[in-house]
Amino acid sequence: MTLNSKTNTSGYTFIELMIVIMIIGILAAIAIPNFLAYREKGKISRASLELKSIEVAIKALATDTGLWPHKRTSEDASGNEVWDLNASSAGLVATDGGFPGWNGPYIATVPLDPWGNNYFFDNDYYINGQQFFAIGSFGPNGIGPNNYDTDNIIIILTSS
Repeated sequence: MTLNSKTNTSGYTFIELMIVIMIIGILAAIAIPNFLAYREKGKISRASLELKSIEVAIKALATDTGLWPHKRTSEDASGNEVWDLNASSAGLVATDGGFPGWNGPYIATVPLDPWGNNYFFDNDYYINGQQFFAIGSFGPNGIGPNNYDTDNIIIILTSS
């Protein structure tokens, strides 16, 4: 009687599997940082587009009432920033009665920025020593209020 020894030749060896896993790991190490960078650029673009919509709403409010969200005219740069543009005191979504000639809502709702923070209105935003009315987002790091840095996304409405 002879023993018939068969070897199993189907399947992959451990070395082949390890090579495939290493190749997948290298590709992931290259792709993931690029994906995250594009994702962050997409958030910045989204914030810029949302700020454009908010700008249109604020300008419509100013046209109808003669007032900015802080309830002052463009000649009056005193006053406080508005950190919650959904508040009725801002006049964009609803009014607290402080905007004569209000014909809103000027925007259905002011969304949070892509990083989960409120957009803001600032009547004394300074660039190179010149004061502006501006709206913005505190950007990816979310540092604010009154702590402006280089990752902020800002739209200038007018100079005061």
